[in-house]
Parts: sequence; structure tokens; C-alpha cells
Amino acid sequence: MQAYDPEKAARIWDRVRQPPTAGLDVQKLPALINEEWTDAAIYLMLSRQFQGKHNLLLRQMAEQEQTHAACLKGIYTLVSGKRAAEYTPQPEAAPVETLLRRCYGREMRSLAAYEARASDPEYGPVFSRLAAQERDHCRRLLELLGSINQYRR
Repeated sequence: MQAYDPEKAARIWDRVRQPPTAGLDVQKLPALINEEWTDAAIYLMLSRQFQGKHNLLLRQMAEQEQTHAACLKGIYTLVSGKRAAEYTPQPEAAPVETLLRRCYGREMRSLAAYEARASDPEYGPVFSRLAAQERDHCRRLLELLGSINQYRR
């Protein structure tokens, strides 16, 4: 039988006791949640200005953004022990192209944030999935911007 090393045992117990999300900055989650809600509100508002496949596309993206916000709120609750504050965005009045351009910027920021958190030991798979959907949103926004005059009412 090997000798018991109390220092080694203490280091092991320290690792065991350390929460797996120690690297996750919970303070940044509310801003990400708000950006997801903002995009969802804008996509829903814009969907009313389009018909056909782009109306459906924008409604699907709005629903996905709402799901992203819900996932982030769930992570926030689990990590912080508190519920995230409710946020009700009011989409601004601006030309469609301007709104889509701003949404593209937010999607890119969200993509970068999710990719940076993809290695989190507990929530990494969730952030990887969110990143993949944001990447697809970026592609769809570019497609929409490229064909905007063709599909507007």
C-alpha cells in the first residue's frame, strides 16, 4: 500500500470542489441575452415587411434568437443562482438595410462570444451550437441583404 500524501490529496480535493464553470464570466451573460432579444424583436418586426421565403426566414431566425436568450438565461441561473433580469427590446425605426446591417454586427459579436466559450467544460457544447446557429444567421442576413429589393412587398 502506498503512503498517503496529504498535500496531494488536498490539491485533488481543491480541484473537485472547484465549480466546473470557474472560467465562465457570468457577468457578461446579461448583455448577450439582451442582444439576442434585440435581434429577435427586429427579425419579427422585419418579417412583417416581407412575404414568402424571406418572411418565413426572418420568423425562424426570431424564434432561434428567442431560444438563444432562453439558453443563456438558463446558464445564468445555474451559474449565478439568480434569475436574469427581463428585457423587452423596442426595435428602433430605421431603414430595413440599416437594421439588417446592425443585426449582422450583433450576430458577429455573439458568434465571437460563443466561440470563445465553446471550450467551457460544462456549457461548451451549448455555446458551440449557439455559435453554429449565429454563423448561419450571418449567412442568411447576407443573402437577405443581397436580394432585399427582389422580395419586399
